[in-house]
Amino acid sequence: LFCAGRVEDADLKRVCKATGGTVQTTTNGLFDGILGTCGKFEERQVGDERFNVFEECPQNLTSTMVLRGGSEQFIAESE
Repeated sequence: LFCAGRVEDADLKRVCKATGGTVQTTTNGLFDGILGTCGKFEERQVGDERFNVFEECPQNLTSTMVLRGGSEQFIAESE
């Protein structure tokens, strides 16, 4: 079971899409039909930021690219 706080709505939707889960605001009344799954979950640190990585998801429809650069302007130009 993975619980996270302060996650952007778009990120929540991507995790739900990949894992087959549903966003919950409480731990009351949990059942298999609303819980998503993945084969492997880990938290990885890249520079000063931490990322939650979900692998081997049943719905392999998503991916993430981590862009790093010397400044915010460089990243904005890359996007």
